[in-house]
Amino acid sequence: MIGKICVSLIYLLISQKADLVSDLQNRYDRIKDFKAEFIQSYYSANGTLLMESKGKLYYKKSGMFKWEYETPKAKEFVIKGNKLFVYLKDDGIVYVDEDFKSSQLKLVMLFLYGVGSIEREFNVDKVDEEEEFARILLTPREATTQIAQMIMHIRKNEKNVEKLEIIDNLNNRNVFRFKNITFDTGLKESFFNFRIPEGVEVSPIPKDLFK
Repeated sequence: MIGKICVSLIYLLISQKADLVSDLQNRYDRIKDFKAEFIQSYYSANGTLLMESKGKLYYKKSGMFKWEYETPKAKEFVIKGNKLFVYLKDDGIVYVDEDFKSSQLKLVMLFLYGVGSIEREFNVDKVDEEEEFARILLTPREATTQIAQMIMHIRKNEKNVEKLEIIDNLNNRNVFRFKNITFDTGLKESFFNFRIPEGVEVSPIPKDLFK
């Protein structure tokens, strides 16, 4: 009897995890575009806050994404198709990744620009649920130096990811908090076009740029 109860509890927990992840995936699969404000906090392994950034982000279905950092330095991340452009305005540099989707950095940005399947790319290790929020612990199915774990904090009623934690193999933590999220706002594809400004330095993207 005890064995049957344990099996039933395990099955229930697995079902709950699958339902929550499936609901979240379905929610984002239906979205045409969204925009939000964000705060990004980067912590060392001992918990020291090393950097905090603020700005706005924009997403349009089919892999178009723009991050506009406002503080502490002005910079832009623009993703369209297979290309990633990072424009550091104060430094006069544009970093370019011509094959972003096949690079290791893809996994770091996967759910920040809305491409991919949670269950295909990650193992769902744990789900903690409270009254308003759920917390999903994910580990990548393929080894990567940028991600050891990813933790998604979801507002359950709306299925919105309001906080995302990315923990690397050295236990450093990149935390994104999202607010004022609006969906299906009618963003145009041309909004995500990026032209390299005249006179700036152009260079391949460094692997530690997302810290």
